Amino acid sequence: MMLPFLSEVQNTSKKYNVSFRGINYGEGAQDGEFADTHNLSTDKYPCITQRAARIKKGQYTAPSTLHAKGKLLLIDETKVLYGNKEVGTVKAGKKQTATIGNYIVIFPDKKYYKVPTDDDSDGEFGSMEETYTATGLVFTDSTITTTGDDFKFREGDAVKITGCSKAENNQTIIIDSVSGKALTFYENSFAAGTESGEVTIKREIPDLDFICESNYRLWGTHGNKIYGSKFSDPLNFAVLDGLADNSYEIEVGSEGEFTGCIPYSSHICFFKENTVHKLYGTKPSNFQIHTANVYGVQKGSERSMHIVNEQLLYKGVGGIYSYTGGVPELLSEKLGNKRYSDAVACCDGETYYISMKQGDNYSLFAYDVAKNIWLREDDTHAVDMAFYDGSVHYVDSEGGLYYIDKTADRTDIEWGATFATMHETINERKGYSKFHLRMDLSAGAWLALDIKTDNDPQWRQVYTTHNEKAKTVSIPIMPTRCDSIDIRLRGGGECTIKSFSREFTVGSDV
Repeated sequence: MMLPFLSEVQNTSKKYNVSFRGINYGEGAQDGEFADTHNLSTDKYPCITQRAARIKKGQYTAPSTLHAKGKLLLIDETKVLYGNKEVGTVKAGKKQTATIGNYIVIFPDKKYYKVPTDDDSDGEFGSMEETYTATGLVFTDSTITTTGDDFKFREGDAVKITGCSKAENNQTIIIDSVSGKALTFYENSFAAGTESGEVTIKREIPDLDFICESNYRLWGTHGNKIYGSKFSDPLNFAVLDGLADNSYEIEVGSEGEFTGCIPYSSHICFFKENTVHKLYGTKPSNFQIHTANVYGVQKGSERSMHIVNEQLLYKGVGGIYSYTGGVPELLSEKLGNKRYSDAVACCDGETYYISMKQGDNYSLFAYDVAKNIWLREDDTHAVDMAFYDGSVHYVDSEGGLYYIDKTADRTDIEWGATFATMHETINERKGYSKFHLRMDLSAGAWLALDIKTDNDPQWRQVYTTHNEKAKTVSIPIMPTRCDSIDIRLRGGGECTIKSFSREFTVGSDV
């Protein structure tokens, strides 16, 4: 009997380039994703290179706040520094800051710094509240006069008067004019007479927990209330006489406490952890509040809010979200199930830098907004960040002030990358792989390459180099037969990882 002749089929070799995809702490990582990174960036994507340099600008005792307006305003313990010059003092602790016109306001202290118009003039540091207490004040139907110090109020201020023996004189009222020792109001405002007791006249500012500026008004929250200042006047929150420039306040009915606020597009977002109240309008008569039950800003992470390319990025309870006016989109799936808190962030227009806490440890991540790639840089604990003079600036928990310079030399930066586990199992029967890594090393740079196969707990170094001259290095990696392989790169000096390819042989399905 004749049997059919079967020709021999040779195994074929397959090769493909592995694309770099950033970190992935979750399950099901793809080839080219990283299990961990250290001091890498996407500045030369699709190549991977070192992160930008960080240039130190100063050392402080315990900085808590950083704000940019003309120059950097930095709060170091109780000192308020503007352009590194002390301009005032506040109580120690975390602050909320906002700019409206030439004013930088500081809460919860209710202080302000009026920025000078030129380098030769001095700014003005003062209290947003103003209080005048005296005895012997004389009331007419439209004036209050004193024999004591001059009044320091301003025309248009809303003041609260307390302590009068005549109850109708205890009221909140708007000053029509100020002249030394006399305040003038609308006619028939008071019952005439002289007060022998102590009377207090006060321009009050609410105790705001979170603040922002929008359309020349200072906005803030406290308790379940939203407050808006008088138009172009952050020192008045009680001007309520029916005009378009008046102050505004409203109480909302949602549960929980506010966690942050920021203007976005045509409205202002007042966040809670599971709610956002959107305020639309231009004046008290047409202000409207729309409420959405969505993932909001996590408590303690209000400094993570930053607008990038018309999208608002922020840290919520479940991760980093992108808000574009509708339902926020989760951007941080690649960070897996790890839970972070106390986030601080800033963006230079391309990269969103965010420092977050996990347990007792901090991490500084860099998110490439356009390419949707996450990289972990290091364990920097940033206390606050600000974008100033074209660069991201930050103060850390050690008291240092730094800025990120993408043009500076990177040769002193050590870096590392651990690829996600690559499994040697596919549908066809397959021989073991070869890997080829190609990179450019600058003069004096060094590189070490380690691998682990299957469940081996120990890394095994398979390649190392130290170049005196700049050159391109092509590294073949040939592991033993295995089911899975881990690859780790370590280096120092300037390096660009240009390509990573994987080659293996494939047999039949049987």
